[in-house]
Amino acid sequence: MGITLHRFYLYPPPSPSLPSPLVRVLRPAAPNAAQPAVDYADSLADAKADLLVRSWLAAAGETRASPPAPLGSFTPYLDEDCAEDRALLAFHGHELDLWWTADEARPSHVAIGPGGDEDMFWRWLDESVDDPMIERLRRPAAPLRVRLLTEADARLIDHPLLIVEDVDWMTAEEFDRWHRGGELTTVTATPLPTQPPVTERELRLAKLALVERAMRAELDANDRRAASFRCSQLARFDPAAALRTVEHLEARVTLGDDRRGIAWALAYALHQLRDAPAQAELVTRWRARPSSFRKKILAELEKLSASRR
Repeated sequence: MGITLHRFYLYPPPSPSLPSPLVRVLRPAAPNAAQPAVDYADSLADAKADLLVRSWLAAAGETRASPPAPLGSFTPYLDEDCAEDRALLAFHGHELDLWWTADEARPSHVAIGPGGDEDMFWRWLDESVDDPMIERLRRPAAPLRVRLLTEADARLIDHPLLIVEDVDWMTAEEFDRWHRGGELTTVTATPLPTQPPVTERELRLAKLALVERAMRAELDANDRRAASFRCSQLARFDPAAALRTVEHLEARVTLGDDRRGIAWALAYALHQLRDAPAQAELVTRWRARPSSFRKKILAELEKLSASRR
């Protein structure tokens, strides 16, 4: 799977005094055509989950305990606008009362989520997972007290390459060291501090630095196509910089470029920036002084806007 995903790992309680850890990590995007990148994305998610549990145990004084193997993992579709999903998407973790069950055919796959009762849990699952999986889940589901752990519950930001949302944010040399050279194993071998607490601003700035670095490399290489697709990532962390880059790329596109792909990518970035006042001003200027390429971008933007209505 190529896109960035929220992946949850459910662990049995490490001791009678502690709830079951439920770890949420980002499994980074990776191109499906590059199997080593996909393998690394999965390995990174697994390693982060294990590291977060060990860091939580160390902070709780369970210094002699090592986390058991997870009962399984779960990758639901979550929506920040859905009240039921917000607790699972919290920035910092907390204790929750949830329901869980396992896949009869694949015991390493579990399903876990909210619900005031079991019927509500199954209705939530209908909206959150693929239909074939629903039919394989063991019934009845069981209630469970968990401690949600997130990537903000330990200082992963002290090792920024642990928080990449896209394997492509890494340089080729870094990927080689972390994937083939074993640096991922080395960095995640020791529990990380949980204090001082990671702030949303800290995490945003750390990810912005990675995106900016990747963007600079693409611009330096005159890879306007890659930089255009990068604009939508930059838009999440620095809207003003993303708009400047959209203008920069639009002005420098050449006849030899993949104009169709670049037009769609820049339109998608503008669509992501639709709530920024400067976006409307830019679109208005382009409509007043259209070029053939601007018309392509604006046409793609209109399609994206129409699909959202």
